[in-house]
Amino acid sequence: MSDPLLPTYGAPSLHIVGASKRRVLGDDGRWYLDAIGGIAVSALGHAHPAILSAVHRQVDAVLHASNLYRVPVQTRLARRLLDLLGGVGTFLCNSGTEANEAAVKFVRKHHWRLAGSPDGAPSPRTEIVVAEHAFHGRSLMALAMTPRPAYQAGFGPLPGPVRVVPVERLAEAVNDATAAVFVEPVQGEGGCRPVPRDVLVRTRAACDEHGALLVYDEIQCGLGRTGVVRHTPRPDLLTLAKALGGGLPLGALVVINPELGDTFGPGDHGSTFGGNPVACAAGEAFLRVLDEEDLPGRVTDLGAHLRAGLEGLGLTVRGRGLMLAAQVDQPAGPVVAAMRKQGVLVCAAGATAVRFLPAFTSTTAELDEMVAALGAALAELAA
Repeated sequence: MSDPLLPTYGAPSLHIVGASKRRVLGDDGRWYLDAIGGIAVSALGHAHPAILSAVHRQVDAVLHASNLYRVPVQTRLARRLLDLLGGVGTFLCNSGTEANEAAVKFVRKHHWRLAGSPDGAPSPRTEIVVAEHAFHGRSLMALAMTPRPAYQAGFGPLPGPVRVVPVERLAEAVNDATAAVFVEPVQGEGGCRPVPRDVLVRTRAACDEHGALLVYDEIQCGLGRTGVVRHTPRPDLLTLAKALGGGLPLGALVVINPELGDTFGPGDHGSTFGGNPVACAAGEAFLRVLDEEDLPGRVTDLGAHLRAGLEGLGLTVRGRGLMLAAQVDQPAGPVVAAMRKQGVLVCAAGATAVRFLPAFTSTTAELDEMVAALGAALAELAA
């Protein structure tokens, strides 16, 4: 029987039928240690009691009401999110791509208002600057901001204008035509590459000088994944998803700059499912646990332990916190497959690196298990 799903992800290497804590159960009856974390989504692991309890309560109350109305959990989540990040307003959506699309619209509306443009006129500043190796999503605008020929092929012409520059040249690329710079403080799909702090500082200054907005895409690297919840220097806007929903689809555009708080008004943006009450309940529970258990501090310690183990294999390691890539200097695909045979699930970080995105609740023994599996996989492939 043919697969009823379109083959956008290729043939699945494993069918998951259950999950608990940091492990998932395959349909082969085997439990696997999950070092992918749903691609940085399951930050508290699987079936965390705080997430399950919150979801069950909300399912019994309201599943959906549309954004013609307000459900209390949406307000509670937004307030907790703003308190954590120091923002002044948020738009809730369903994914990281949607959050980035909202950010592009926000940027254009800001420049349109600033210029006093008449109704119906286009925004006077639309150019977006992004870094090489960036990944900002798969919709047309987000794809235009994701400079990967393999991803873009067959989907042109893409929206724009978008200018792609080496990460170290971001500040120099900003001029009076720049609407915004979009940057991941730690590039995820690009290989867990931290953007040097001096680059971010100079980019912040250049945006201020030229009246452009600075947008941090923290969809993968945010909310404690790198050991911090507030990357600096502060952006004007930031986008979130992945870990935010505790395993359910949830994204957010967060306005950090208080001078921008009134840019969006009624009718400027919307989403039928954005801020779904059940997803918001999971998100509220995640943020509460993140704060109450000081998980960013724990991530810093665990990340140092994992990095030391990977470097002990003689590998170069990139990233921060529990967002690490080990450079294996050979095609990553066979290494990922060999690690699965060892009982550990990882994913690639570019052509020749293996990415680790384990749960913030991982134990040091589990991290050691990940390192041992990589070591055994490399030995097997070298034999």
